[in-house]
Amino acid sequence: MEQEGAKDFKQACEQCSEVHWGITDEGKFFCKSCHNVIEKTAEVPSEDFIQNVRISSINRGLKKKRKVDRGCQWYVCEGFQYILNQQVKALIILGASPQIKDEILCNLWRSYLQKSQQAYTNRPTGSKKKRMVSAVTSCSSGQDSPSGSSNLDDRCLFLESKSEDEVASIQSGSVDGSTYRSGAQREKLLMSMPMTLAFCYLALLWLRESITLVDLLRFAEMEHVPYLNTFQHFPAEMVLYGNDTHIFQVQAIPSYDEIQKNMHSLAVFLNLREFPAISEKCFLHPDILVIKYLMEANLPEEMHFWTRELVKQIGIGETTFLTFQPLIGGTTAINYEVQAVAVIIVALKLLFGLNDKIEWIASKEAKKISKANPEVKVFQFSKWYQVMRECLDEREDEAQEETARRPWKSEKAIFYSLNAKLVIFKRKRVIHSLKKQFSRLAGSHQRAEMRRPSSFTFSWSDGNSEKPCFHGDSLEEYKSTESKLIHTINKHYWFSNQKICKAKCCKQLTKSEEIHFPESYQFVLRLFSFLLSVDSTMVHKEVCQLEHGLFNVAKLLKPKQKIKRANRLWIL
Repeated sequence: MEQEGAKDFKQACEQCSEVHWGITDEGKFFCKSCHNVIEKTAEVPSEDFIQNVRISSINRGLKKKRKVDRGCQWYVCEGFQYILNQQVKALIILGASPQIKDEILCNLWRSYLQKSQQAYTNRPTGSKKKRMVSAVTSCSSGQDSPSGSSNLDDRCLFLESKSEDEVASIQSGSVDGSTYRSGAQREKLLMSMPMTLAFCYLALLWLRESITLVDLLRFAEMEHVPYLNTFQHFPAEMVLYGNDTHIFQVQAIPSYDEIQKNMHSLAVFLNLREFPAISEKCFLHPDILVIKYLMEANLPEEMHFWTRELVKQIGIGETTFLTFQPLIGGTTAINYEVQAVAVIIVALKLLFGLNDKIEWIASKEAKKISKANPEVKVFQFSKWYQVMRECLDEREDEAQEETARRPWKSEKAIFYSLNAKLVIFKRKRVIHSLKKQFSRLAGSHQRAEMRRPSSFTFSWSDGNSEKPCFHGDSLEEYKSTESKLIHTINKHYWFSNQKICKAKCCKQLTKSEEIHFPESYQFVLRLFSFLLSVDSTMVHKEVCQLEHGLFNVAKLLKPKQKIKRANRLWIL
């Protein structure tokens, strides 16, 4: 009856210009978009309707309304619980195991609420005048073990309050929004929007899923995993304004390094012990991840022979090295994807030098061999460099256009105070009108179609003359012991770091300026940093660590064994 009466009313709202009406318990019309209540009342055909309204109002229990435009009482952790619920549902759709929701993520969330004293405790955090949360109804039936029956469903989103006389915060829509970032609260590990992705990655890492951190951030940017402006999909009862906007509103995707640090801090805070072991069959093992990035970088499949040997010699494929153990002092989270591409770069340096000289000589020799024997397709670095540079330039331009066209602001208007509400809605109407006029003049759509989710940035196929595929090219000539190229390349392997730290407890390679690197090496760094959406310095640092583990760099860089030429080192 309520829906039928609201549908018949077609008048636009005076505040937000939307036609989305509902009927309150008193029979008045209110806008579901901005919660504006008007004087018009609905016609009640019988007394049964009034009795049903009264019964539904009683069944709401402690979730009473303060005012119609202020919604129900809710807490900040409820908002993050709703976002985590939507994110984990999206990950399941993208291919994650269904057990990630109720068996992993929900138990991690319940443990966080208890350790941060936001729930499951007799002395919750907060001021003495306010009584905070005692339990979360959506997880109250579960046990502490991973096999508990707890869940993160929307139907039991709201938290149980210990008092019916709880007063909402004046400076925010939520009860604790105004005090959430106070000094007392900052002593604990506070939730934030980047922390939601850290929770998701922690659960993915525990299950050793094929969705890596790079994929998670890419899916969040492509809006396949809810992150940007997720608050606009909150239930209608959860009115958000004031300090809540600073907590839930984000306009950028966090960096790879930021999520790694948050995930490690979260694992230590939750007192998580050793994670399930990462063996050779796991997707996160370098031998398997290397195959993925060899395919995406359009490099020969035979390079996997070199990368496997490197992984064995350096020792980064051991289970004890790959398994995450957050409670061991001095350990950090492993950058699995960055480590995999660093292995490929070291292999490229071993094979082709990447010093702006050896790789071009090798390409000329490979071209001669291919002409003499057309049946053998020898890999040519120069040809690969030309193809990949054109594709990379094109894809970077597309990425910049997509970023520029992306609507960072939410479609749902938010306001920092009740006094500014009318002003913000007026601006929204003006902007909406201007967008319509501009789209009519330009004849273009307001928003491009969302791309399908994919873990790959590039795709290659045989028979394409403009973008040839190099996966099947041969590297046998480079393996031959009689080949002069291999002898020359090994003899001229160069290190990008010029010195070793003199501290006895360090002995690490010092940082070098990227501008002094050869152009070929700079391009390879640029390519893989784009594929991972990380800074090139992070990739270069991982390459240096692998070289430090593969070679006795401290011995090789002694004054008698090095010659400086144009700020580069050439090993004789």
